[in-house]
Amino acid sequence: MSSARRSPPALIGLVLGVMLLFILNRRRRRDGTAFPKGQAAAVLLLLCYLGGLIAITFMNRMDGMQMGFQLYPFLAFREAWNAVTLQTWLNPLLNIAMFVPLGVLLPLAGTAFRRWYWALAAGAGTSLGIEVLQYLLGRGQADVDDLICNILGTMLGYSLCLGFISLIRKQWRSVRIYAVLPALFIAALASVFLVYHMQPYGNLADAPIYAANTEGVEWIQACELSDEPGQAGVYWAEPFTKEDCDHFAAEFLGRQGAEIDPDVTDISYYDTIAFYSDHHTYSLTVNYKDRSYEYTDYRVDGKLRFSETGGKISEEDLRAAVERMGIEIPDAAEFSVLNQERGTYVFTADSVVEGDQLIDGELTCYVAEGGILYKVDNALSISDRYGNAAVISSQEAYERLCAGRFSWRDVPAFNYWAPKKARVVSCTLGYIADSKGFRQPVYYFTLSDENDVKYRGGNTWTTFVPAL
Repeated sequence: MSSARRSPPALIGLVLGVMLLFILNRRRRRDGTAFPKGQAAAVLLLLCYLGGLIAITFMNRMDGMQMGFQLYPFLAFREAWNAVTLQTWLNPLLNIAMFVPLGVLLPLAGTAFRRWYWALAAGAGTSLGIEVLQYLLGRGQADVDDLICNILGTMLGYSLCLGFISLIRKQWRSVRIYAVLPALFIAALASVFLVYHMQPYGNLADAPIYAANTEGVEWIQACELSDEPGQAGVYWAEPFTKEDCDHFAAEFLGRQGAEIDPDVTDISYYDTIAFYSDHHTYSLTVNYKDRSYEYTDYRVDGKLRFSETGGKISEEDLRAAVERMGIEIPDAAEFSVLNQERGTYVFTADSVVEGDQLIDGELTCYVAEGGILYKVDNALSISDRYGNAAVISSQEAYERLCAGRFSWRDVPAFNYWAPKKARVVSCTLGYIADSKGFRQPVYYFTLSDENDVKYRGGNTWTTFVPAL
């Protein structure tokens, strides 16, 4: 949404503020006094801020945004801890920062708000009103984390404002009191990143955050499990830096007869990926952490690439086409046809350990009519053993599964399906790349329930429990 469309609420707030101050000033002049200029400026800024807040929270809503409500406290922080990306951390931190100006302006606009409980009530009431209206008007998701972050932001702004005023007045005891909350906030945030830096491995983005509702579910164990904890390998492949991505992209595209031209190529660096495209020859997306990449050859006719009918190709011919692209397929990777009608084929290695190497993941190939390979999604990795780590037993992992402590991405669907009987078909040890580039062991569980036919076309479903 353009700034022109967001600005009217702020301008309306300014106009209303000027009118309100004009009326209040006239009343004061009758009493022989004038409205304080500093307070008047604070009131105007407060009304402009509230107008801008309305624009951000109600007018800047795009189609496809998540609606409904979220009632799990600190979910955003736990998701950010798991993923450890700038984008996930910005979600709660920006919600805090958005309400800091409210905490600063309230005490300046009205002396009543210099009492902490009135400032707290104003921040909580403003945030709660926004969340409730967003839910009722369908303008976004009502989120308890937004309420928590907004209140914290208000009180941080309040503490900074009153602390600064106390500093000017040399009220040192008050300065120390108002410095407590900002100091605790900074210390807590710093400790989170310090703990992450010091721990030996990274975090799993989809690791359990909150438990599924498993009350009333009958669990049926249909596979063998062990009570013995043990050791499992942890594997490592050096993550890419931006410079590594540039070097890889230049070499890979060069093998395809393309090049990175600074005058033509669109190069974008994001939180976890780097993107390269000249929009008529190729596009290449490279993931920093696990070194996976997706390449599309735009020189293949768009009618073929977007056709509902794909191309047929033999395993031998596809291997040859992939190798001509400079992609090496490990012997441990097995070939299978995902969808021959769409021309989708895959080479898969399910956590194959050969010596001190782990071969894991998938290389998905997209073939157009005439057997033309036009796209590859290479998430097939080869990583070296970094060391061994203690893992829980498969039985303990199963107990955590039954308690609903599995991948949080699968929890909403599980709660929606609300199965009465869950049959655990298999349990295998596999690997997932973490936020530091290590491949950690996890227990994959394959499950079946009475919703297989209705929701999954008769197929089972899979989730995981961390093994470390």
